[in-house]
Amino acid sequence: MPRVKPPSRSTTACASAALALLGASACFTGSAGREPSADELYFPTGLVTSPGRTTLYVANSDFDLRYSAGSVQALDLAALRSATRPIVDALATAPENVVAACGTAGRGLNDDDWLTPGPCSPFELPPLVRAYAFIGAFASGALLVHAPDDEHARLFVPVRGDPSITYFEVEDDRAAASGAAFAPSFRLDCGAEEDGKCAAAFRIGQDPEQALRGIRLPADPVGIAASDDGSVIVTAHQTTASASLLVNDWHDPSPPWLAYFAAGLPLGPMELASIPAPALAAAAGPDFGYGASFALTYRSSAEVDVLRFNPDSGSVPPRPFVQRIGATLVGTNASGVDSRGIGIVADRRQACEASCAAGDLACLEHCAEEVPLEVFVANRTPPSLVLGQFDSVLGHSGDVASSAFDALTLYDAVPLATGVSRVRVGKVIDSAGALATRVFAVCFDSRAIYSFDPVLGRVDAVIRTGRGPHDLAFDWGELDGEPYAQVYVAHFTDSYLGVVDLDMRHGATFGLMYATVGVPRPPEESN
Repeated sequence: MPRVKPPSRSTTACASAALALLGASACFTGSAGREPSADELYFPTGLVTSPGRTTLYVANSDFDLRYSAGSVQALDLAALRSATRPIVDALATAPENVVAACGTAGRGLNDDDWLTPGPCSPFELPPLVRAYAFIGAFASGALLVHAPDDEHARLFVPVRGDPSITYFEVEDDRAAASGAAFAPSFRLDCGAEEDGKCAAAFRIGQDPEQALRGIRLPADPVGIAASDDGSVIVTAHQTTASASLLVNDWHDPSPPWLAYFAAGLPLGPMELASIPAPALAAAAGPDFGYGASFALTYRSSAEVDVLRFNPDSGSVPPRPFVQRIGATLVGTNASGVDSRGIGIVADRRQACEASCAAGDLACLEHCAEEVPLEVFVANRTPPSLVLGQFDSVLGHSGDVASSAFDALTLYDAVPLATGVSRVRVGKVIDSAGALATRVFAVCFDSRAIYSFDPVLGRVDAVIRTGRGPHDLAFDWGELDGEPYAQVYVAHFTDSYLGVVDLDMRHGATFGLMYATVGVPRPPEESN
């Protein structure tokens, strides 16, 4: 099993820690601690499913500093599905016979459905872990990106304790999504050195000599997002009112590097979402005025901003930067402050663009101007899902569109339970057996996940979870010729994963956390 051991560290001062989800200032103790175990989850904060559905990446934060490091694990999704899916199949045919359903998967009955909702006892984690690595404490998420024209993939993890953006060379399994024969290797490479620590080159932002402007990554990296092609990555820094730009040039043999940070933002930048570029921008050619753009929420400011990437290719050498080019007031709620997650749905625009003939710029211009992107923001004052849209405002040179600008409007709010924290866009299988988009709002404090149908404009399910649901990763495809869809839930408080059925044809299990992975482990102070 590939493995990276944690470094030994001398003791340093550490500020008091507070719950990562609530956005407290990060601290990092250098005191020597016990080596993390690859056989357990420990305050998981980030989940990512590979596009070929072979691997689930988990970032563990070591939030209470029990160990000497955090960790990243690569789990075998095929093995996980093989172990857990018999429960769903059994309940679909005999929902009243829970004992038999659990028995088909070698599980007993769940003896504590308050701590871990679901019918059956937990599945052990160790048989599913195929690779792991040790990183700094306080990982805040995970981002997986792929080269558009090559077999290349990287996993980026914001680490608040270093601070750094630690990255991994991982396997590109997109071929598996098309049904091609594929044997995953579960690569998780961060350049381990003799002491077992990820190589310095894989911890972006710590060495100013590796940055064009001689800068270091600011403290508290939290939200992270990437451009459509994965070459531009932006992360928000909650306590320093800034956002950093990383350049991930797939054609450059050099590692990804810290290019810039935009300072002087409003207080409390929190989460980011990449704004899907209009197809018109690529079709119109390199002179079209549009750069990779990102939506940014704030914990302490009642607004959502737009950041735009500028390659500054005219300078020698090029000095890329990101800048704040738009701000929209959150006016749908009482105060509008404390926005967390943000999700963008591009289904309607992309369907319009797909209907255009190759090279039909007029059709693509119509799609950009007339079909908005749908926006969903988790806001806590009061707890709600704020609804909005991005419209593309086109600039013209004569009769030809020559540039585009993303203009945000926020117009409504849907009430949610207390502690709404993250928004993720995924798929369910609808009653007709087709994949359908849903927006999922995670409520950390209330132990619930809301499923919102963007077409009908309503909540269509409330998923009960255990304590502290933090992040989601989606998994859909075919098993034995039948479609399936489910979501994995990282439970921060008790350090385990939940598996939720997202097939609306299953009356007994849709929205049910039907399996748990990893033995739940309450925080030590609550034992």
